[in-house]
Amino acid sequence: MNMRNTIASILLTIVAAIVAVHYLATWYGWYYSVWWLDIPLHAMGGAFIGVLFFYLFRARHNILGNVHTVPFVILGVGFVATIGIVWEFYEFWTDVWLLHKYAADNFPGWVHGDTLLDLLNDMLGGAVAIAALQLFVRSRRNG
Repeated sequence: MNMRNTIASILLTIVAAIVAVHYLATWYGWYYSVWWLDIPLHAMGGAFIGVLFFYLFRARHNILGNVHTVPFVILGVGFVATIGIVWEFYEFWTDVWLLHKYAADNFPGWVHGDTLLDLLNDMLGGAVAIAALQLFVRSRRNG
């Protein structure tokens, strides 16, 4: 199997796991009873975006092919953070205007902490995924 197909399989596996856990968590109310469930889901989401970054910028188009590991991971984490910020705006919009969980000017205090924790977990998951793929590819070239 070539690298593109391998990465596509990884992406499909991650998104399938996220969708399955999210579906079960929504159905069984785990988001309210399992306080930490959001943490691995955001890390998995960050990993998905990190693998997508690697696929787009290294495997598919090789735009950043000559960039060394550390700068490549930093660029990837920036990509993950950007997507994570867009996602958090989506969550805010959904919670306030679609689901009416709380008013836009009167949230519970933890909302801000939750947003920051979500972004941190997005970026950590993305950094680990990008670094792992980068190091794997470099080791295959050198070995």
